[in-house]
Amino acid sequence: RSMSTSTSVGYSTITTNWSRELHRRRRAAWAAFNNIKNTTDALSCPRIRAQLFDSIVLPALTYGSEVWTFTQALSERVRVTHAALERRLVGISLSEQRQRNLHREDIRAQSEVRDPLLVIKKKKLGWAGHIMRRNDGRWTRLVQEWYPIGEKRPVGRPRMRWSDSLKEQISLFDGNHLKTHWSTIAKDRMAWKAVIRDHI
Repeated sequence: RSMSTSTSVGYSTITTNWSRELHRRRRAAWAAFNNIKNTTDALSCPRIRAQLFDSIVLPALTYGSEVWTFTQALSERVRVTHAALERRLVGISLSEQRQRNLHREDIRAQSEVRDPLLVIKKKKLGWAGHIMRRNDGRWTRLVQEWYPIGEKRPVGRPRMRWSDSLKEQISLFDGNHLKTHWSTIAKDRMAWKAVIRDHI
């Protein structure tokens, strides 16, 4: 097969796998929430209720998300699922939210739970720093430093890769010129901790 065809098929398979994995995470999150629903309904303190939700439901939803290639569509699906769980937590239906003209921030003020996308971002940054500081020859670091030689990429817009958001958000640029790649920063533990603090 041509390079273009194999890449297209490979990307399609990866996209399908992420979709299936997210479906499993959503089901796991709802199962976790249903297990604690009676408890959260009985709690009168929003802070304790949020802590219970964040310690049981949120990990079920975001498990393994540090290795996801987070496209805008994937981010939206996570946000929508979490918003539905959040509404159930505070006892507000979607129709009621619309009737009362409540925004996402209004629901969050009542629930006091953590933002799932920020949690995922922190997990991804932590994992990125971990793999770039490895010196044992594992493929997790080697694949980030590997660059194909003599191969042309397929025609069209490049597909988003796991590291693209890191390059865009963390790497240092001088105009359009790349000054310091994110992987170089990640090898310094203290510098990477500062990056995490600045972005979370």
